[in-house]
Amino acid sequence: MSHVRKQIRDRIATILTSGVTLVSSRVYKTRVYPLSQAKLPAVTVYVGAESSILMTMGVKTLMRDLEVSIDVYENANASLDDNLDAIAVQIEETIGADFTLNGLAKQSVLTSTSIDFSGETEQPVGIARLTFTIRYITSVDDVESAR
Repeated sequence: MSHVRKQIRDRIATILTSGVTLVSSRVYKTRVYPLSQAKLPAVTVYVGAESSILMTMGVKTLMRDLEVSIDVYENANASLDDNLDAIAVQIEETIGADFTLNGLAKQSVLTSTSIDFSGETEQPVGIARLTFTIRYITSVDDVESAR
């Protein structure tokens, strides 16, 4: 088995692969992936900061808040903002339909969205970053099982 954090990342990538039809199957579980113009639009899923607090009722458990970032990459053109928004709609609705990520989480909440533009690639691209805060619980001595 693996850390619940990895299970959450894997679950999000799996549901996005089937639920975000505008990117086809171009959903990658890493922040580092060589994305060429031909592979766009595409989505990367990765984890950021995680905070936890000790819960003292019953078995010692940690309530954790994990930041999961979903970056959407799209070729820059006249429809860029509309395309990024359309993909964001599918991402938000797909995660909303599986709010507990198949029982791994207590909740999955969109906490921020930022949209940017980069000219550092072979062709300019737009990037939308959707950050979700995923709340989940593990016992202190078993981080491979969600509670």
